[in-house]
Amino acid sequence: MALAPGRPIFYARPGEPPDAEPLAGARPWRLVGHLHGMCYPPSYSCGKWIRAATDVGVLVCPTGNARCGDASIGPPSWEAPTWEDLVRAMDADLERSIARVESKKEGSIRREGAVLTGFSRGAYAAPVIARMHPGRWPYLVLIEANVPLSAASLEKAGVRAVALVAGERGTEIAGERKTESELRAAGFPARLFVMAKVAHLYSDDIERVMADALAFVLAH
Repeated sequence: MALAPGRPIFYARPGEPPDAEPLAGARPWRLVGHLHGMCYPPSYSCGKWIRAATDVGVLVCPTGNARCGDASIGPPSWEAPTWEDLVRAMDADLERSIARVESKKEGSIRREGAVLTGFSRGAYAAPVIARMHPGRWPYLVLIEANVPLSAASLEKAGVRAVALVAGERGTEIAGERKTESELRAAGFPARLFVMAKVAHLYSDDIERVMADALAFVLAH
């Protein structure tokens, strides 16, 4: 399944390999959408914590619209003339991907209580997308991105809780720690989860880290 040639949609459903047919009579699964960053393909950005995601619901992770750097082949990226155009493209591609995955069986995906996750550039885009569609993405998990957030803007977007994930040795953790403190001081549910011994990469225990992050947001 692909958005376009060379742009596969990475997805997985609970208890099934990605290419399995949905079980007859299965209840709709909660949606877990993900947007990767520059030079980090869905197989890495989503695939490293696939078990944590499918314990929660169905994971949908589109491939970006460009390549990393100037190479015609290689890891994907997301590109557009402006940041506004870029976020709109990422939003549209994610929605198209969700629709294609659900087309395997109508009614198999539940949008209520959906989780939007993102890594790096994808994490910067995620809260903007949530603000574009108030109530569509009530839970955010933002990985390796010092994203400007405020309780007021999150509440206006219908976001109920935010998990921040940062590498212990990376450049994003200080900003994420400050954001966590500010949101919590404002009474907004937020928590920082630290990936040990890494910078702008996933830690060896990323499955556990993401399971904890997802459990945190879904408790609200």
